Amino acid sequence: MKSRSIRFALLPLMLTSIASVHAQAPSANCVELRNDVQMEMEVTDASGQKSVRLMPPSKVVPGNQVVYVITARNVCKKPVDKLVLNNPVPEHLSYVADSASGAGTDITFSVDGKNFSKAEALIVQDAEGHAHAARNEDIRSIRWILNGALAPGQSAAVRFRAAVN
Repeated sequence: MKSRSIRFALLPLMLTSIASVHAQAPSANCVELRNDVQMEMEVTDASGQKSVRLMPPSKVVPGNQVVYVITARNVCKKPVDKLVLNNPVPEHLSYVADSASGAGTDITFSVDGKNFSKAEALIVQDAEGHAHAARNEDIRSIRWILNGALAPGQSAAVRFRAAVN
């Protein structure tokens, strides 16, 4: 069996165009998005102490996990209300259960990119028409809804973890 690697030279650029933001108009233009793809790596400092840090990956192989961090920043002089961040789980990756987080947000998931609900409520039909609870690999998009307004100059970061298939 061939080992397949995915180089992340293009992936961060692709993610910038994938994540989307929705806010009450005209404040939608007030939100700047930044997408980072990182990987946990063990590093050793000068004294020999080992620690795990999030760093940009140079290469990943099937089974590796990456962390997506999406940061929304209000660049206007007025608060942004009803901020919604949507991010698809990229192709060839599977969402890692219970890894989506974001302080002060309500998080929902989708198997089709259109209909969102809590992960445990998602149902998928297989090719034969049998319904089953959605599995991690069935989750194709994640939505974060910010509770409260994003003040001028303020940022909010959300994240999720995905495994390379």
